Amino acid sequence: MTQRVLVPFDDSEPAADALEYAFDLFPDGDFAVLTVVDTSSLPFIPNAADDADSSDDARTLPDEATAHLTAVETIADEHGRDIETRTRTGTPAQEILEYVERNPIDHVVIGSHGRSGVARIFLGSVAEVVVRHSPVPVTVVR
Repeated sequence: MTQRVLVPFDDSEPAADALEYAFDLFPDGDFAVLTVVDTSSLPFIPNAADDADSSDDARTLPDEATAHLTAVETIADEHGRDIETRTRTGTPAQEILEYVERNPIDHVVIGSHGRSGVARIFLGSVAEVVVRHSPVPVTVVR
C-alpha cells in the first residue's frame, strides 16, 4: 500500500533534509509538500479575507512562497520524484495539523532546527507542536 506522506517545507536546510529523508524512507510514497506563509507576526485585520479563501492556492503567492515552491521542485527533480505542492497562510503548526486532519495523510516528515531551552521557548517549535497533536505518525529530521 502506498503511503501518503506530508512534508512541511519552509526552504530551510532542515526542511530540505526532511524532504530528502522522506524520499529515502518512503521509496514508493506519494508526497504532498506544504508551504505555510506565516501570518502569526502580522497584525490581525478582521474580515480581511473570507475564511474559505484563506488557505486557497488560487491567490497570488508572496515571493517567499514562490521561492519555497521552486526549491521543493528542484529537490524533487534531483531525486526523480513527483510531488504535489500546496500553500496555505496562517500559523505554521496549526495549518500543518489542519491539513493532516482534512486530507488523506498517513505520515508526516518534518525538519527541526534542533533548538532547545530558552531558544525553543521564545521561538517556539513547529515540529514539537506537530508531534504532540498529529493524528498520524511523525518523523522529525534534525
